[in-house]
Amino acid sequence: MKYLPPIATRLALALVVSLSFCVSWAQAAEDGRRAVEVRRYGISVRVPQAWRLINWARDEQAFALKLPQDGGKSGHVSCSLVSGPLTLEDYQKQLAAEVERPAAVQPATEQPSVRPTETSQRKLVENRIDTIDAGRYGADLARALNRWLVSAWETELPDGGHTYEVSVRAVYDGTLYTFALDSDEAHYQAYRLDFEDMLASARFSPLETGLRRMPNGYWMQGNFRFAVKLPEGWQPGLGPSDRVLFYATGARHEAFADQLLILASPPRQLDLQMLKQVLPEQVQRTDHDAQVTCSIVRQGGATALETVIHTVQGGVPVVVLERRFGSPLRNYEVKFTVRAEEFERLADELRKSLDSFVEVANAAPQTEA
Repeated sequence: MKYLPPIATRLALALVVSLSFCVSWAQAAEDGRRAVEVRRYGISVRVPQAWRLINWARDEQAFALKLPQDGGKSGHVSCSLVSGPLTLEDYQKQLAAEVERPAAVQPATEQPSVRPTETSQRKLVENRIDTIDAGRYGADLARALNRWLVSAWETELPDGGHTYEVSVRAVYDGTLYTFALDSDEAHYQAYRLDFEDMLASARFSPLETGLRRMPNGYWMQGNFRFAVKLPEGWQPGLGPSDRVLFYATGARHEAFADQLLILASPPRQLDLQMLKQVLPEQVQRTDHDAQVTCSIVRQGGATALETVIHTVQGGVPVVVLERRFGSPLRNYEVKFTVRAEEFERLADELRKSLDSFVEVANAAPQTEA
Protein backbone atom coordinates (compact mmCIF):
# COMPACT_ATOMS: atom_id res chain seq x y z
CA MET A 1 0.00 0.00 0.00
CA LYS A 2 1.62 3.21 -1.19
CA TYR A 3 -0.49 6.31 -0.59
CA LEU A 4 0.62 7.82 2.74
CA PRO A 5 0.59 11.62 2.86
CA PRO A 6 3.60 13.13 4.62
CA ILE A 7 1.76 14.06 7.84
CA ALA A 8 1.75 13.20 11.57
CA THR A 9 4.13 10.87 13.32
CA ARG A 10 3.08 7.44 14.60
CA LEU A 11 1.05 7.52 17.83
CA ALA A 12 1.87 5.59 21.00
CA LEU A 13 -1.45 3.93 21.91
CA ALA A 14 -1.79 2.64 25.48
CA LEU A 15 -5.39 2.96 26.64
CA VAL A 16 -6.81 -0.26 28.13
CA VAL A 17 -10.43 -0.87 27.09
CA SER A 18 -12.92 -3.39 28.45
CA LEU A 19 -15.04 -4.99 25.71
CA SER A 20 -18.23 -6.95 25.19
CA PHE A 21 -18.39 -10.46 26.61
CA CYS A 22 -19.20 -11.65 23.08
CA VAL A 23 -15.67 -10.94 21.86
CA SER A 24 -12.68 -13.13 22.51
CA TRP A 25 -9.91 -10.77 23.58
CA ALA A 26 -6.51 -12.32 23.97
CA GLN A 27 -4.12 -11.27 26.71
CA ALA A 28 -2.45 -8.03 25.66
CA ALA A 29 0.92 -8.89 24.19
CA GLU A 30 4.14 -6.97 24.39
CA ASP A 31 3.32 -5.31 21.06
CA GLY A 32 0.39 -3.50 22.74
CA ARG A 33 -2.24 -5.35 20.71
CA ARG A 34 -5.04 -7.73 21.49
CA ALA A 35 -7.24 -10.08 19.44
CA VAL A 36 -10.72 -9.50 18.12
CA GLU A 37 -12.12 -12.90 17.16
CA VAL A 38 -15.53 -13.32 15.53
CA ARG A 39 -15.81 -17.04 14.94
CA ARG A 40 -19.25 -16.97 13.35
CA TYR A 41 -17.87 -14.66 10.66
CA GLY A 42 -14.63 -16.62 10.28
CA ILE A 43 -12.27 -13.75 11.10
CA SER A 44 -9.71 -12.93 13.79
CA VAL A 45 -7.40 -9.91 13.89
CA ARG A 46 -5.10 -8.14 16.32
CA VAL A 47 -5.59 -4.43 16.94
CA PRO A 48 -4.14 -1.68 19.16
CA GLN A 49 -5.55 -1.66 22.68
CA ALA A 50 -6.96 1.85 22.27
CA TRP A 51 -9.27 0.83 19.44
CA ARG A 52 -12.66 0.53 21.17
CA LEU A 53 -15.26 -1.98 20.05
CA ILE A 54 -18.60 -0.40 19.02
CA ASN A 55 -20.19 -3.20 16.97
CA TRP A 56 -19.75 -6.98 16.95
CA ALA A 57 -21.30 -9.71 14.77
CA ARG A 58 -24.37 -7.75 13.68
CA ASP A 59 -25.97 -8.26 10.28
CA GLU A 60 -23.25 -8.14 7.61
CA GLN A 61 -20.67 -6.49 9.89
CA ALA A 62 -18.20 -8.69 11.76
CA PHE A 63 -16.89 -5.82 13.89
CA ALA A 64 -16.42 -2.06 14.05
CA LEU A 65 -13.88 -0.20 16.16
CA LYS A 66 -13.69 3.45 17.17
CA LEU A 67 -10.27 5.11 16.89
CA PRO A 68 -9.33 8.03 19.17
CA GLN A 69 -8.82 11.38 17.48
CA ASP A 70 -8.61 14.98 18.63
CA GLY A 71 -11.42 17.49 18.95
CA GLY A 72 -14.13 14.99 19.77
CA LYS A 73 -13.96 13.36 16.35
CA SER A 74 -13.46 9.64 15.80
CA GLY A 75 -11.99 7.44 13.15
CA HIS A 76 -13.25 3.91 12.53
CA VAL A 77 -12.06 0.51 11.39
CA SER A 78 -14.56 -2.15 10.37
CA CYS A 79 -14.90 -5.53 8.71
CA SER A 80 -18.01 -6.55 6.74
CA LEU A 81 -18.93 -9.60 4.67
CA VAL A 82 -20.84 -10.38 1.48
CA SER A 83 -21.45 -13.97 0.35
CA GLY A 84 -21.74 -15.19 -3.21
CA PRO A 85 -19.82 -15.60 -6.48
CA LEU A 86 -17.50 -12.61 -6.44
CA THR A 87 -14.64 -11.09 -8.38
CA LEU A 88 -12.42 -8.24 -7.28
CA GLU A 89 -12.47 -6.94 -10.84
CA ASP A 90 -16.22 -6.27 -10.63
CA TYR A 91 -15.77 -4.11 -7.54
CA GLN A 92 -12.77 -2.34 -9.05
CA LYS A 93 -14.84 -1.40 -12.12
CA GLN A 94 -17.77 -0.31 -9.97
CA LEU A 95 -15.60 2.03 -7.89
CA ALA A 96 -13.98 3.48 -11.02
CA ALA A 97 -17.44 4.15 -12.49
CA GLU A 98 -18.53 5.96 -9.33
CA VAL A 99 -15.81 8.55 -9.89
CA GLU A 100 -17.98 9.93 -12.71
CA ARG A 101 -20.96 10.46 -10.40
CA PRO A 102 -21.59 13.74 -8.53
CA ALA A 103 -19.90 13.80 -5.14
CA ALA A 104 -23.24 14.15 -3.33
CA VAL A 105 -24.42 10.71 -4.51
CA GLN A 106 -21.18 8.79 -4.20
CA PRO A 107 -21.52 6.09 -1.54
CA ALA A 108 -19.30 6.64 1.47
CA THR A 109 -17.22 3.84 2.91
CA GLU A 110 -18.53 1.70 5.73
CA GLN A 111 -18.37 4.18 8.60
CA PRO A 112 -16.66 7.48 7.81
CA SER A 113 -16.32 9.97 10.65
CA VAL A 114 -16.72 12.95 8.33
CA ARG A 115 -18.94 12.40 5.31
CA PRO A 116 -18.37 14.43 2.13
CA THR A 117 -20.73 17.34 1.54
CA GLU A 118 -21.73 19.01 -1.71
CA THR A 119 -18.80 21.40 -1.29
CA SER A 120 -16.28 18.68 -0.39
CA GLN A 121 -13.92 17.41 -3.06
CA ARG A 122 -13.68 13.62 -2.77
CA LYS A 123 -11.38 11.77 -5.12
CA LEU A 124 -10.34 8.16 -5.60
CA VAL A 125 -6.55 8.04 -5.21
CA GLU A 126 -6.04 4.26 -5.19
CA ASN A 127 -8.00 1.49 -6.90
CA ARG A 128 -5.78 -1.46 -7.69
CA ILE A 129 -5.64 -5.22 -7.29
CA ASP A 130 -2.43 -6.40 -5.65
CA THR A 131 -0.89 -9.81 -5.21
CA ILE A 132 -0.39 -10.04 -1.46
CA ASP A 133 3.23 -9.58 -0.43
CA ALA A 134 4.10 -12.65 1.68
CA GLY A 135 7.12 -10.85 3.10
CA ARG A 136 5.00 -7.97 4.45
CA TYR A 137 1.77 -9.78 5.33
CA GLY A 138 2.91 -13.35 5.94
CA ALA A 139 2.91 -16.51 3.85
CA ASP A 140 -0.29 -17.86 5.49
CA LEU A 141 -2.34 -14.79 4.54
CA ALA A 142 -0.85 -14.70 1.02
CA ARG A 143 -1.84 -18.35 0.48
CA ALA A 144 -5.33 -17.88 1.95
CA LEU A 145 -6.25 -14.79 -0.10
CA ASN A 146 -3.67 -14.47 -2.90
CA ARG A 147 -4.94 -11.02 -4.00
CA TRP A 148 -6.91 -8.08 -2.69
CA LEU A 149 -8.42 -4.85 -3.98
CA VAL A 150 -7.02 -1.72 -2.33
CA SER A 151 -9.10 1.45 -2.71
CA ALA A 152 -8.53 4.83 -1.06
CA TRP A 153 -10.28 8.19 -1.13
CA GLU A 154 -9.06 11.66 -0.15
CA THR A 155 -11.66 14.31 0.67
CA GLU A 156 -10.80 18.00 0.77
CA LEU A 157 -13.13 19.73 3.22
CA PRO A 158 -14.47 23.28 2.79
CA ASP A 159 -12.07 24.53 5.49
CA GLY A 160 -9.07 23.18 3.56
CA GLY A 161 -8.58 20.09 5.74
CA HIS A 162 -8.68 16.51 4.56
CA THR A 163 -10.18 13.20 5.56
CA TYR A 164 -9.12 9.78 4.28
CA GLU A 165 -10.89 6.48 3.66
CA VAL A 166 -9.36 3.12 2.76
CA SER A 167 -11.00 -0.19 1.93
CA VAL A 168 -9.29 -3.53 1.34
CA ARG A 169 -11.45 -6.24 -0.23
CA ALA A 170 -10.46 -9.89 -0.38
CA VAL A 171 -12.26 -13.16 -1.11
CA TYR A 172 -11.94 -16.16 1.19
CA ASP A 173 -13.92 -19.36 0.62
CA GLY A 174 -16.56 -17.63 -1.52
CA THR A 175 -17.06 -14.71 0.87
CA LEU A 176 -15.97 -11.13 0.22
CA TYR A 177 -14.39 -9.48 3.28
CA THR A 178 -14.15 -5.68 3.26
CA PHE A 179 -11.83 -4.06 5.78
CA ALA A 180 -12.35 -0.31 5.99
CA LEU A 181 -10.56 2.60 7.68
CA ASP A 182 -11.52 6.25 7.91
CA SER A 183 -9.52 8.95 9.65
CA ASP A 184 -8.88 12.66 9.89
CA GLU A 185 -5.69 14.09 8.43
CA ALA A 186 -3.73 14.35 11.67
CA HIS A 187 -3.93 10.65 12.45
CA TYR A 188 -4.19 9.03 9.05
CA GLN A 189 -0.56 8.11 8.48
CA ALA A 190 -0.24 6.38 11.86
CA TYR A 191 -3.62 4.68 11.66
CA ARG A 192 -3.02 3.38 8.17
CA LEU A 193 0.15 1.69 9.34
CA ASP A 194 -1.81 0.17 12.22
CA PHE A 195 -4.50 -0.86 9.73
CA GLU A 196 -1.93 -2.68 7.61
CA ASP A 197 -0.56 -4.40 10.71
CA MET A 198 -4.11 -5.51 11.50
CA LEU A 199 -4.43 -6.97 7.99
CA ALA A 200 -1.15 -8.83 8.42
CA SER A 201 -2.56 -10.41 11.60
CA ALA A 202 -5.83 -11.55 9.97
CA ARG A 203 -6.69 -15.25 10.23
CA PHE A 204 -9.64 -16.78 8.40
CA SER A 205 -11.79 -19.83 9.10
CA PRO A 206 -15.07 -21.27 7.70
CA LEU A 207 -18.22 -19.28 8.43
CA GLU A 208 -20.50 -20.62 11.15
CA THR A 209 -23.79 -20.30 9.24
CA GLY A 210 -25.72 -23.00 11.11
CA LEU A 211 -26.20 -24.79 7.75
CA ARG A 212 -24.89 -28.22 6.84
CA ARG A 213 -25.02 -30.32 3.69
CA MET A 214 -26.99 -33.55 3.98
CA PRO A 215 -26.19 -36.69 1.95
CA ASN A 216 -29.46 -36.53 -0.01
CA GLY A 217 -28.77 -33.07 -1.47
CA TYR A 218 -30.52 -30.97 1.16
CA TRP A 219 -29.00 -28.09 3.12
CA MET A 220 -30.30 -28.15 6.70
CA GLN A 221 -30.65 -25.27 9.12
CA GLY A 222 -29.64 -27.18 12.23
CA ASN A 223 -30.77 -24.63 14.80
CA PHE A 224 -34.31 -24.33 13.42
CA ARG A 225 -34.61 -27.83 11.95
CA PHE A 226 -35.72 -27.16 8.40
CA ALA A 227 -34.06 -28.02 5.10
CA VAL A 228 -34.20 -27.17 1.42
CA LYS A 229 -32.52 -28.21 -1.82
CA LEU A 230 -30.73 -25.38 -3.62
CA PRO A 231 -30.77 -24.79 -7.38
CA GLU A 232 -27.74 -26.03 -9.29
CA GLY A 233 -24.64 -23.94 -8.59
CA TRP A 234 -26.11 -22.06 -5.60
CA GLN A 235 -24.16 -21.92 -2.34
CA PRO A 236 -25.19 -21.04 1.23
CA GLY A 237 -23.59 -18.06 2.94
CA LEU A 238 -23.93 -15.55 5.74
CA GLY A 239 -27.24 -13.69 5.65
CA PRO A 240 -27.48 -9.89 5.28
CA SER A 241 -29.24 -9.58 8.65
CA ASP A 242 -29.76 -11.55 11.85
CA ARG A 243 -33.42 -12.08 10.89
CA VAL A 244 -32.40 -14.24 7.92
CA LEU A 245 -32.25 -17.89 9.05
CA PHE A 246 -31.07 -19.30 5.71
CA TYR A 247 -29.22 -17.44 2.96
CA ALA A 248 -27.77 -18.61 -0.35
CA THR A 249 -26.54 -16.98 -3.55
CA GLY A 250 -26.52 -17.97 -7.19
CA ALA A 251 -24.95 -16.21 -10.15
CA ARG A 252 -23.41 -12.78 -9.67
CA HIS A 253 -24.02 -10.07 -12.25
CA GLU A 254 -21.38 -7.44 -11.44
CA ALA A 255 -22.41 -6.07 -8.02
CA PHE A 256 -25.79 -7.90 -7.95
CA ALA A 257 -26.15 -11.56 -6.95
CA ASP A 258 -29.17 -13.83 -7.30
CA GLN A 259 -30.20 -14.77 -3.77
CA LEU A 260 -32.43 -16.88 -1.57
CA LEU A 261 -33.42 -15.95 1.95
CA ILE A 262 -35.71 -17.66 4.45
CA LEU A 263 -37.41 -15.82 7.31
CA ALA A 264 -39.56 -17.31 10.07
CA SER A 265 -41.91 -16.07 12.76
CA PRO A 266 -44.03 -17.64 15.53
CA PRO A 267 -46.94 -19.73 14.23
CA ARG A 268 -50.26 -17.98 13.63
CA GLN A 269 -53.20 -18.61 11.35
CA LEU A 270 -52.57 -17.42 7.79
CA ASP A 271 -55.58 -16.39 5.72
CA LEU A 272 -54.05 -17.03 2.29
CA GLN A 273 -57.13 -15.88 0.40
CA MET A 274 -57.09 -12.55 2.22
CA LEU A 275 -53.33 -12.16 1.67
CA LYS A 276 -53.83 -12.86 -2.01
CA GLN A 277 -56.16 -9.86 -2.19
CA VAL A 278 -54.29 -7.35 -0.03
CA LEU A 279 -50.61 -8.14 -0.65
CA PRO A 280 -50.36 -6.57 -4.15
CA GLU A 281 -51.68 -3.27 -2.79
CA GLN A 282 -49.32 -3.43 0.20
CA VAL A 283 -46.31 -3.96 -2.08
CA GLN A 284 -47.30 -1.22 -4.50
CA ARG A 285 -47.84 1.22 -1.64
CA THR A 286 -44.07 1.28 -1.07
CA ASP A 287 -42.99 0.35 -4.62
CA HIS A 288 -45.28 2.13 -7.08
CA ASP A 289 -43.72 0.54 -10.18
CA ALA A 290 -43.88 -3.04 -8.91
CA GLN A 291 -45.98 -5.52 -10.88
CA VAL A 292 -47.40 -8.10 -8.46
CA THR A 293 -49.27 -11.36 -9.05
CA CYS A 294 -50.40 -13.80 -6.34
CA SER A 295 -51.66 -17.37 -6.48
CA ILE A 296 -52.28 -20.19 -4.03
CA VAL A 297 -50.15 -23.27 -4.70
CA ARG A 298 -49.35 -26.60 -3.12
CA GLN A 299 -46.53 -26.59 -0.55
CA GLY A 300 -45.73 -30.05 0.74
CA GLY A 301 -48.94 -31.44 2.20
CA ALA A 302 -50.51 -27.99 2.60
CA THR A 303 -50.84 -24.73 0.63
CA ALA A 304 -48.85 -21.51 0.28
CA LEU A 305 -49.30 -18.05 -1.16
CA GLU A 306 -46.92 -17.63 -4.09
CA THR A 307 -46.12 -14.05 -5.06
CA VAL A 308 -44.20 -12.91 -8.16
CA ILE A 309 -42.97 -9.31 -8.08
CA HIS A 310 -41.35 -7.58 -11.07
CA THR A 311 -39.47 -4.51 -9.81
CA VAL A 312 -36.12 -2.71 -9.77
CA GLN A 313 -33.52 -2.94 -6.98
CA GLY A 314 -30.43 -0.73 -7.04
CA GLY A 315 -31.08 0.09 -10.69
CA VAL A 316 -31.27 -3.62 -11.64
CA PRO A 317 -34.57 -5.09 -12.97
CA VAL A 318 -35.34 -8.14 -10.82
CA VAL A 319 -38.06 -10.68 -10.15
CA VAL A 320 -38.89 -11.75 -6.60
CA LEU A 321 -40.47 -15.22 -6.28
CA GLU A 322 -41.80 -15.69 -2.78
CA ARG A 323 -43.89 -18.23 -0.87
CA ARG A 324 -45.56 -17.70 2.50
CA PHE A 325 -46.88 -20.66 4.45
CA GLY A 326 -47.25 -21.94 7.98
CA SER A 327 -46.69 -25.06 10.09
CA PRO A 328 -47.37 -25.96 13.72
CA LEU A 329 -43.79 -24.83 14.50
CA ARG A 330 -43.65 -21.45 12.74
CA ASN A 331 -44.62 -19.36 9.73
CA TYR A 332 -42.16 -19.03 6.84
CA GLU A 333 -41.28 -16.61 4.05
CA VAL A 334 -39.06 -18.22 1.40
CA LYS A 335 -37.89 -15.67 -1.15
CA PHE A 336 -35.79 -15.87 -4.33
CA THR A 337 -34.57 -12.67 -6.02
CA VAL A 338 -33.03 -12.99 -9.50
CA ARG A 339 -32.33 -10.74 -12.44
CA ALA A 340 -35.47 -10.24 -14.50
CA GLU A 341 -33.83 -11.35 -17.73
CA GLU A 342 -32.97 -14.71 -16.15
CA PHE A 343 -36.28 -15.43 -14.41
CA GLU A 344 -38.06 -17.38 -17.13
CA ARG A 345 -35.05 -19.64 -17.61
CA LEU A 346 -34.72 -20.25 -13.86
CA ALA A 347 -38.39 -20.32 -12.82
CA ASP A 348 -38.89 -24.11 -12.92
CA GLU A 349 -35.69 -24.75 -10.97
CA LEU A 350 -36.55 -22.10 -8.38
CA ARG A 351 -40.01 -23.58 -7.84
CA LYS A 352 -38.52 -27.05 -7.54
CA SER A 353 -36.32 -25.70 -4.74
CA LEU A 354 -39.34 -24.11 -3.04
CA ASP A 355 -41.22 -27.42 -3.28
CA SER A 356 -38.34 -29.22 -1.55
CA PHE A 357 -38.71 -27.27 1.70
CA VAL A 358 -39.28 -29.59 4.69
CA GLU A 359 -39.18 -29.37 8.46
CA VAL A 360 -36.93 -31.92 10.10
CA ALA A 361 -37.80 -33.67 13.35
CA ASN A 362 -34.75 -35.71 14.36
CA ALA A 363 -33.05 -36.85 11.18
CA ALA A 364 -32.09 -35.75 7.69
CA PRO A 365 -35.01 -35.04 5.34
CA GLN A 366 -36.09 -38.04 3.31
CA THR A 367 -38.54 -36.33 0.93
CA GLU A 368 -37.32 -36.09 -2.64
CA ALA A 369 -38.49 -32.99 -4.49
